[in-house]
Amino acid sequence: MGLEAPRRLVLPIPGGSFLAMPAADDRFALCKLVTVEPGKTPSVFAELWVKDLATGEVHHLEAEDLTAKRTAALSLLAAQTLAPVKEGALLLVGAGRQAEAHLEAFREGLALTRVWVRGRGQKRALRLLEKARALGLEAALWEEEEVPPEVRFVVTATTSPTPVLPEALPTPLFISAVGSFRPGEREVPEGVMRRAAVFCDTPDALQEAGELQGLEGVTPLREALLRPPQAELVVFKSVGHALFDLAAVRAYLSQA
Repeated sequence: MGLEAPRRLVLPIPGGSFLAMPAADDRFALCKLVTVEPGKTPSVFAELWVKDLATGEVHHLEAEDLTAKRTAALSLLAAQTLAPVKEGALLLVGAGRQAEAHLEAFREGLALTRVWVRGRGQKRALRLLEKARALGLEAALWEEEEVPPEVRFVVTATTSPTPVLPEALPTPLFISAVGSFRPGEREVPEGVMRRAAVFCDTPDALQEAGELQGLEGVTPLREALLRPPQAELVVFKSVGHALFDLAAVRAYLSQA
C-alpha cells in the first residue's frame, strides 16, 4: 500500500470552519480534526486520531503543537531554499502557536538579526517578544504601517480573511504565508503576489488558497528544491496537508 490522502473536508460551523484531514500508509491510519473559529482564543483547536495498523493500538494526540512544528519546519525548508538572502530581521504577523514555532525554527535555521511582532492580542504579542528575547534576539512590536526596511523574512500566521501586509514591501524578502486556507481569504495582498515568485507546499493549495486563485506560474516546493530560483521577492504559500501530519506522527511515535 502506498500513501493515501484525499483532499481535506471543510464544513462551515457557526463562527468558523470544521476540517477533517485523513491519511494512511502501510503502518498508520490517521485523521486530524480541526476547528477554526476566528472570534475565539485560541482560534484554532486540533486533535489527531491515529491507529497503528501493525499493533492495533489507537493514539489520541493533541495536534496543535505537532501541526505548528511541522508547518514551521516546512517554512524553514522553503526559506533555506527560496529566500534571496539568509540573514536579516524577521517579522511575525500573528502571535499564536504557529508564530512561536516559526520563531523557534527560523532562529535555529537562519541568521536572524532581530524580530518584529504584531498580534491581535497584546498579551500574546508581548509573550512572543519575551520568547524572542529569551532566544537572544532583539525584539519589538510592529506598530507602523510600513514594514521595517531591515526585514528580510515575513511569516503571516493569522486567521484574517483580508491582507495583513501592505502592498509596499522592502526587498530582498521572503514571505511564508501559513494562516489563511480558503479561496475567499488572503493574508498577502494581490499586488504582492503578482510581483513575487510564488511557491506552494502542495498542488492542492492551488484550489484552496485565496492568494493563489487565478495566479499563474505557481511552483510546488518539491520542484523548487531541484532548481532553486533567483528572485528578490518570494512568497511561499502553505495550507498544510494530511501527508505532512502523517510524516510528523511517524517521527513522533518512533521517538516516543
